[in-house]
Amino acid sequence: MTFSFRKITKPKRKALWLYALASAFLLLSCTSETKPKPTRDNLLSVSGEVKNPLELSLEDLKAMPSLFIKDVLFIQEKERCGDPEKFIHGAHFRGVLLKDVLLKAGMKYVRKWEPGVYITVYDTQGKEEVFSFGEIFYSSIGRSVLLAFEENDKPMVFPQGVCDLLVSTDLRAGRRLQGVSRIEVSRVDVEMLAYDDKKEKVVRPPTLAFMLMDHKTGATRNISLETLKALPPVRLPFAVMAGDCEGFRGIYSFEGILLKDLLVQSGVDPCRPEYNRYVLVASEDGFCATFSFGELFNSRLNNNLVIAYKLDDALLNESQGFAMSVAGEDNLGGRSVKRIQRIELF
Repeated sequence: MTFSFRKITKPKRKALWLYALASAFLLLSCTSETKPKPTRDNLLSVSGEVKNPLELSLEDLKAMPSLFIKDVLFIQEKERCGDPEKFIHGAHFRGVLLKDVLLKAGMKYVRKWEPGVYITVYDTQGKEEVFSFGEIFYSSIGRSVLLAFEENDKPMVFPQGVCDLLVSTDLRAGRRLQGVSRIEVSRVDVEMLAYDDKKEKVVRPPTLAFMLMDHKTGATRNISLETLKALPPVRLPFAVMAGDCEGFRGIYSFEGILLKDLLVQSGVDPCRPEYNRYVLVASEDGFCATFSFGELFNSRLNNNLVIAYKLDDALLNESQGFAMSVAGEDNLGGRSVKRIQRIELF
C-alpha cells in the first residue's frame, strides 16, 4: 500500500489558520459569561444639592470601601401603640454607608448652611425615607445607615435598584427600603441672615415665644416657656458645643423637653410615624436645623434631641432666647439653634 502526500500551499495554510482562530473565538464567546451593561433600572442616581451628580451601578458600589454590620434585627412596625412587638428576622449585612456615597458626590452646602439640609432616599416604586444632615454627618446614626448589597455573606439580588437601605440603630424596620434607585439632597428654603448679622454686629431681640406649624394638617400653635415647662423635663448632663465657625465652646448641661414630646402634644402619632417627613427648627436670623421623623421616633438615640430652656441649671440668657435646640449625641453643635422663632413640620 502506498500513500501520497500533497504539499499544503501558503494560501491554504493561511486559510486553515484563520479558520482555527475563528473557531477558538466562537468557542470562547459561547462559554464565557458576559456581564450585561447596567440599565436605568439598575443604577443609583445621586442628585440635587451636590457638587458632582452620580449614577452608580452595583459594581460601582462594591468598588467603594464597604462596611460589615453584624446582627441587624428587624422588628415590625406597629399599627397601634398597644400592639405586641413582632420580630421579623435578623441577619448580617455588608454594604456602603449612605454618608460615603454623599461624600463621593460632594455636599454643596457647608458651614452654617449644612444643618438645614435633608436627604431623601427612594426605591424603584417611589417609596421614600428622609434623613437629616445632622443625623448622617453629626450623629452616630450616620455610621449605621447602610446601602446593603450582601446578606449573610451572600450577594443580594436586585431585579430593580442596586441595594437595600437599612438603619441598624433603628428600633423597628419601617425605614428599610428594598431596591434603592435614587438619592436626592435638598435644603429648606430659609433665607440665611446670620452671616450678615455677625458682620454688621446686628443684635436681635430675645424671643418670648415661637410658632409651631404642621404643613400637613395646617395646625399652628404658639409655644411659650410655660408650654415647655408643662411637659416632662429631661436633662442632658453633657453636650459638646463646637462648630466650624465658632470653634470649641465647651461642654454644658441642658434641661428642657424632648422635641418628640412637643410634636406628640401637637398631634403627631408616635406609633405610626411617617418616615418621609422632617422637622425644621429655625431662628429669625435664618440659622436652622432639620430633624427627621425617623431619628425622632424610631432611633435608639432619640432621647438626645431636646428643646432646652436651661443651661447649667440657669434659664437661657437673652442672646440665646428662651428656647434652643440641642442634639446631645451629635459630635458638633451645628444643630443648636438659639432664639427659636419657629418649628415647622414638613
